[in-house]
Amino acid sequence: MNTLQVQPVARKVTSVCWLPPRAGQAYTDTELYFVTGSSARHKELVLWTTDNPDFESESEPSSEEKALATLVAKVTHDGDVHDIAVVSADVIATASSYGTISIYDIQNNSLKLRESVTAHRFASGEPAVNTALEVQPVNSSDAEIASCGEDGRIAYVPLARLDALQAYEVDSTVVTGVCWPTPAQVAASTRSGQIKLFDRRSPAEASAVFADQTKNYSFECITSHPSQSFRLATGTDTGAVLLWDIRNPKKPVAEVFSVHESNVWKVRYHPADSSKIVTCSEDASIAITQWSSDKPSAPRDRHHLSGFFNALSIGCLDVCPYTRTNLLVAGSDSGNILMAKSASTEFSLF
Repeated sequence: MNTLQVQPVARKVTSVCWLPPRAGQAYTDTELYFVTGSSARHKELVLWTTDNPDFESESEPSSEEKALATLVAKVTHDGDVHDIAVVSADVIATASSYGTISIYDIQNNSLKLRESVTAHRFASGEPAVNTALEVQPVNSSDAEIASCGEDGRIAYVPLARLDALQAYEVDSTVVTGVCWPTPAQVAASTRSGQIKLFDRRSPAEASAVFADQTKNYSFECITSHPSQSFRLATGTDTGAVLLWDIRNPKKPVAEVFSVHESNVWKVRYHPADSSKIVTCSEDASIAITQWSSDKPSAPRDRHHLSGFFNALSIGCLDVCPYTRTNLLVAGSDSGNILMAKSASTEFSLF
């Protein structure tokens, strides 16, 4: 098992995301920025900077000799931060334990709340945890945020008008994850072990519902393939990851990978090599799994990463899509930021 680099930050890190480059589409910056969200005693958003590994030289101090990241700014968040979605290099959206969607501006190395709206409530009127959110993949100011919650609802809100929120009850259990396979389609995972597809033009009724008929799973998260909209991945309460081919929604094909020993909290396709999935788990490890190969009979490689000083659950991760070097950041219940990196030609880690 390979080792993660660990930096204690004295807060339970529950969400993390890399920010896009501040100029252009290719990173020429010597510094990278990412945002973490935390919970429990420290309900905060924190902006961090770290050295761009593409510009590191052998003469520079090794990463073991200096801090992994430097705190740039922080701001109090209304409730535990359950998810962060990037809107642009200077705008993010957050999901709160109080059921809210919040928009934050990042300007002059500071974080400032722009606007919030309560998206999830139980029938009693009490706020329901907003479990996850994702921004519609369109380059437009009219883009929407889709969020899901413990109230069994999916909410849609235009970025330009949070007061135009629409919410629909889609399940009797917790909706644990949401993603946009295409700009017109939303996929959601549920605690009851179902995936539900929705056409944004008819959001009240699922266009397809499917589950693994061989075993009763609870799904903890979902993501879509970056270029093949018919591929989805779900993480489960057992540590398994299910990869779905939904080209025929009436007969979806699911492949099961036994990756972790406990709940899978986050699953992502590697942005530079989508034949790999990256996951983090309650078992305090991160796994990189080769799920696809040019040779179907070839063994599927899998590597686990862990930190010696990180004994508790790793609940969030993000792989940087803007660098040639493979660069991963994660957060844990142990109060740590975790990092791993390797050259793009090396696959021992990624």
